[in-house]
Amino acid sequence: MKRLIRLYPARWRRRYGAELDRLLDDMSPMPARARLSVALDLVRGAWDAHLTHSPSRAMVGRAVLVALVVWVGLTAEIVRSNVIFPSAQDNDGLSVLLSYLAVFAALTLAGALAAGLSRDRRTIALAGAVAGALIGALTIISFVVIDNVFLDIVGHQQVKIDGLARSHTDSMRAYVNSGLAVGLVTLTGFLTAAGAGLAVLGGAARGLRRRHPA
Repeated sequence: MKRLIRLYPARWRRRYGAELDRLLDDMSPMPARARLSVALDLVRGAWDAHLTHSPSRAMVGRAVLVALVVWVGLTAEIVRSNVIFPSAQDNDGLSVLLSYLAVFAALTLAGALAAGLSRDRRTIALAGAVAGALIGALTIISFVVIDNVFLDIVGHQQVKIDGLARSHTDSMRAYVNSGLAVGLVTLTGFLTAAGAGLAVLGGAARGLRRRHPA
């Protein structure tokens, strides 16, 4: 279990490593279940230590959290519009627009949160890019799972029927998955670039608010 101490930042280990090592020695005679609990605490502590000792890591950590929240919301909307309340017609333009607006707002928020830790634009842009890339990739993965598990429902959408007829693929599953493979590259790339730009914008807006409080 002492090997988990290596997960902590070097500066943290130099300051607290010996003390933690002695503490683990004192706790050594413990049941396996307790050891597992301590191991999990050590992993969580290492994560927190990295965030505390590195503003850039903390910024990326916040961006990841924003991305995960957005992904959960998007996945719920995908299930609602494609499985729970499916439509044979392609009439989901409004929900797609609202989803994009929500994503853009979240990426701007990621930049504003990052600016609370650092004013370095490159690091803020990196946080936004990470958030955008995660949202894009995870959303496509959600589509892959949902479209393949519920293909009998999704395959009745008119836009997919028309697309399959124009394509050279042999089945609806192959057509859907080939489109999602392209979407993985295009959507992830687009949201990565948009995330970087919107994060810088959000960081700048937070900076202006600091200089000119309401």
